[in-house]
Amino acid sequence: MEQTTGPTPDDLTGTVDDRRSQLENLQADGLSAEWLRRQLENALAAWAATATELDIQKETHADY
Repeated sequence: MEQTTGPTPDDLTGTVDDRRSQLENLQADGLSAEWLRRQLENALAAWAATATELDIQKETHADY
């Protein structure tokens, strides 16, 4: 993918559905590899945080 010299869009924000919608509305041709990598890192960090939270909830759950 080529680096672009034009302005890059703001980072995607919101829920997963919000981010997917924002990404669908962007033109892929104008996106830099750096911007795409940052979005992937943000998504993976959010995913990891959610997985950790679910693991903690699972460990603290008591069956009665």
